[in-house]
Amino acid sequence: MEPVATTFSPLESTQYTRNKSLNETTGSSKEVTDYNYICASLVICMLGLTGNGLLIWFLIFCVKKKPFTVYILHLAIADFLVLLCSSVIQLVNTFHIHDDTLLTYTVFLMLFGYNTGLHLLTAISVERCLSVLYPIWYQCRRPKHQSAVACAVLWALSVLVSGLENFFCIMKVMPQFPECRYVYMFSCILTFLVFVPLMVFSNLILFIQVCCNLKPRQPGKLYVIIMTTVILFLLFAMPMKVLLIIAYYSYSTDESVWDSLPYLNMLSTINCSINPIIYFVVGSLRRKRSRKSLKEALQKVFEEKPEVGLRENVTQLSPSS
Repeated sequence: MEPVATTFSPLESTQYTRNKSLNETTGSSKEVTDYNYICASLVICMLGLTGNGLLIWFLIFCVKKKPFTVYILHLAIADFLVLLCSSVIQLVNTFHIHDDTLLTYTVFLMLFGYNTGLHLLTAISVERCLSVLYPIWYQCRRPKHQSAVACAVLWALSVLVSGLENFFCIMKVMPQFPECRYVYMFSCILTFLVFVPLMVFSNLILFIQVCCNLKPRQPGKLYVIIMTTVILFLLFAMPMKVLLIIAYYSYSTDESVWDSLPYLNMLSTINCSINPIIYFVVGSLRRKRSRKSLKEALQKVFEEKPEVGLRENVTQLSPSS
């Protein structure tokens, strides 16, 4: 985008420079994203797209729909979207394609996938925590389509948040203030006062359950997957969200802050690419004596067998319900 031929105030000029830096980071920055960075990003994205594509196909055609698999399917779609948009951005950068419309929609979809992944990970953690704290309710009283409804609501929420961020802050030549600050205030409250605390608290409970072995007959693979995925998300993907919120909300003029954004974005793509590997590795545990296929390993992960005691309680309660 080219700046309009007008003399900006110092604040406006600073905001344009910052917004231009963000667009260059996600589009065609020659100073930060060099050839090696682009190649590494494309390799990571291609591997992640392959892994998540196989996972999506497997969850749609090879596994019976269950509460956990519904969430994982939507999470894989969100990760696939982030990786696809990141690949498009890197290709635009490589071939020097100047298309503001393409860049605008690609950035929006990447933010959309990123926010959806955050929301879905929180939903997965909370639901699994509820299944541990209230196992009878989870088996007998849980609404049949709760996972599908929750995913639809979270996708809609992500559209709202990503649309506001893109419209008021990112796609403009000059971000609209104070609207942009209000948008990131809303995003900050939603992220750090709602979703992240719920995610951390739920996984803390799961961690205590696994370490204390309070429910020894309950399968542990799902707990390991959830905790590992959440930890990696907080370490690899969350820093980019933190940087964007701090930089836009505080009117940061430090160029080093924006120079680090491409590398934080690469960490985010690594996070999106590594989830299928986690599922396969966890599914392959305790199978050293025989080689199992990818399909068998994933099927082992996504089995949800209730513990014996819980099954007996469910059987006793079913006649009265």
